[in-house]
Amino acid sequence: MAKWVKDNPSSFKESAELHYLITRSFEQENAEQYKEVLLSKFDQFIESKRKRRKAWLQYAAIFIGAVGISTLLILRNEESITVGKEEVTIVLDNGATKELSNKDTSGIVSRTNDVIAEQDGSKIIYKKVSIEQDDLDKPLVYNTLNVPYGKKFEVVLSDGTQVYLNSGSSLTYPTAFYASGPRDVELTGEAYFTVQSDSLRPFRVNTKDLDTKVLGTQFNLSSYPDDKTVHVVLVEGSLSVKKSNDPASPHLLLKPNQMASYSYGHKKLQLTDVDVSRYIAWKEGVLYFKNEDFSHITKKLERHYNVTIEIKGDLLKSERYTGRFKTETIEEVLQGFQRIKDFDYKITNDKIVLTQKNNHRP
Repeated sequence: MAKWVKDNPSSFKESAELHYLITRSFEQENAEQYKEVLLSKFDQFIESKRKRRKAWLQYAAIFIGAVGISTLLILRNEESITVGKEEVTIVLDNGATKELSNKDTSGIVSRTNDVIAEQDGSKIIYKKVSIEQDDLDKPLVYNTLNVPYGKKFEVVLSDGTQVYLNSGSSLTYPTAFYASGPRDVELTGEAYFTVQSDSLRPFRVNTKDLDTKVLGTQFNLSSYPDDKTVHVVLVEGSLSVKKSNDPASPHLLLKPNQMASYSYGHKKLQLTDVDVSRYIAWKEGVLYFKNEDFSHITKKLERHYNVTIEIKGDLLKSERYTGRFKTETIEEVLQGFQRIKDFDYKITNDKIVLTQKNNHRP
């Protein structure tokens, strides 16, 4: 058994499991066969690399493929590029903006100088309060949490709902909800919600294109302005989804492992069965692509690594890949893609230019 496999059993297991996941759409017998072949070849490859090159700094087990093709890659750790250092910010009810370093531990203060929440690193927890019946005419007080590219952040709302925000996302929410009636928040970007059940107060997430209503559930909602689709994936519980600002739009009722998606091209809501692990992997710091075109993949890379990526070449933009990355640098990820489709890349500070080569195969 190769030394890397012995030292990194969990990473090896993840790569093997991904391969098994992708091939399970074939006949079961073939999927098992592919899995065994992968393990055997991986072991042989690691051993040969160990003999030829002893100065490895880090091994990264990556499975990455173009449609119908899989290749196992071992990449050496390279010096990562310099990225921006924007911090997470919160806009308070008085309009003031406060930076939230993930090293901070402090209180969030309202305009009345009351401490309404506590920050602990990359997480804010609001006090469990609600506006009682006698004060229902009192206006709600809102905060807005902004998470830049390259960062993630968690907020626990005053009702106990947990919201985990992905890079390049923004959430606007009341510092306290009314004791009755809907609990409304607004999202731009992507977030994973674990909603506290309350039959008297349905929880609603409003985006530009979709309205999502739940009583108590876990789901992932992605609504980035520069994506071609908006989608909601249900992990547990139940929820309904409809088109925003369209009274005639039907409500789609989701069950676990289903996705409601809205395409800007087709302008229709669609309901499909999905493997939710693909859509929530980002919570664990995992980049997971399944048969996605390179143009869409690079948007995810931009958010994750806080870089700007320009693709020169229409064929390169339309290439489709499947892959899984966790601890790799942006350079290691690009090197992985290079082993499938040949292209050049140039890094200048936090900008990356990818150039399609003339001998690139369609």
